[in-house]
Amino acid sequence: MSPGYLPFAGALRLPAFVCDNCGYWQRHFAAPPSCPMCLDARHVVPQHGWQFWTRDEAQARFPCHWAELEPGVWRFWNEPVSGIGPSAYLIQTPKGNMGFEGCPVFSEAALRHIADLGGMQVLAASHPHAYGALWQLQDRFDPELALHPGDLEWSGALQVSWPFDNILEPLPGLSLHLTAGHFAGHTVLHDRARRILFCGDALKFELDPADARRALTISAHKAFVRGIPLTPGELRRYRDVFAALDFVQTWTPFEQAANSGRAEALALIDAMLQTRPHAAPVPLDSLRERRAAGV
Repeated sequence: MSPGYLPFAGALRLPAFVCDNCGYWQRHFAAPPSCPMCLDARHVVPQHGWQFWTRDEAQARFPCHWAELEPGVWRFWNEPVSGIGPSAYLIQTPKGNMGFEGCPVFSEAALRHIADLGGMQVLAASHPHAYGALWQLQDRFDPELALHPGDLEWSGALQVSWPFDNILEPLPGLSLHLTAGHFAGHTVLHDRARRILFCGDALKFELDPADARRALTISAHKAFVRGIPLTPGELRRYRDVFAALDFVQTWTPFEQAANSGRAEALALIDAMLQTRPHAAPVPLDSLRERRAAGV
């Protein structure tokens, strides 16, 4: 521990409080007066005032669930839950486990299950909307925390140990790639062996009510809640990153689309760059038809 850090170590032992409206955690000596995430232009303030929960209150209110969706890839989520309710993922590899994203709160049973799976050696997240209760994982398992410094201002409840520039491979076969766009430090995680892209909020899907792994539409946005599109330059940056990665599945913090990969992501971006960027959902079938017709 560096000498400069020692006088401030107690700040990371302050109690944590989660915003009921968006799920953002703050460490504070008492319930915070407001939530900076809700006040940000990519979100909305609660219409009936602020409500914050402690860890114990959140665990009691928001049951935690988990399931192995692909061999060695686990999803953790809360249901029912207030706020936006992102999922957390644990990816097992021969060299250790990596966590990506955080669900709103982890139960003690979920944390014990993670321990039974081998704990967590590395932790990362795409952007602050999906931080969830990363602080619980850091407090329990002491993993390396890799975050892009473009989003450092949002990481006050955490201890970033592994900042990176454009690309980082924290474990063999798992690589983080800066896309920016949605947030300055927005990052995607590529699982090379499984050909899965954990895309954060770079993309969004609407799912088939009869099949939770089948996407019907795809979209991209600067701010989903407010319907703000990305700029052409931001889309081109997304395209450069996606084009260099081999993936046939795309998982957001909310959807795990098994039928949409690089081809569909590039088709969406190319279609928007030909006209005017928008944040509307586009049917995947129409994109595939355009691609087949060479449009």
